[in-house]
Amino acid sequence: MKNKKFKILVSLDGSKNALRGLKFAVNIAKQSSATIIGLNVISSPIFLKKSSKIKNESIRKSNQIIKQAKMTTQDAGVSFTGTSKVSTNIGKTIVAFAEKNKADMIIIGSRGPNPEIEMFLGSVANYVVNKSKIPVTIVK
Repeated sequence: MKNKKFKILVSLDGSKNALRGLKFAVNIAKQSSATIIGLNVISSPIFLKKSSKIKNESIRKSNQIIKQAKMTTQDAGVSFTGTSKVSTNIGKTIVAFAEKNKADMIIIGSRGPNPEIEMFLGSVANYVVNKSKIPVTIVK
């Protein structure tokens, strides 16, 4: 039987907790020769879809987040692929992406870059923990 490479999906949103999550994933990957898949989900509420200025800024920020993660993992000698998705439901997108890409573990920060929004919409981390069939680690 062929050895399957352990895959860690890290949710990247530019927050300090996501960066700590990435560093946690790097430590695991170094010990287990795992690969890290970085995912940044660009929130795209319906009322923002028509503004190309906001879209372009969101894409620029997303590319910057992925680039920073790639540099962090490269410096540590860890295999990394990063991607961005546009979605109106960040948690659902993370769970579906993890399942589709056969991730063995999801690492997500406990708070994103906009904790005040979480009061109204609910925590993305909470959604992922409750909906994922894949083990989830929350990093503070």
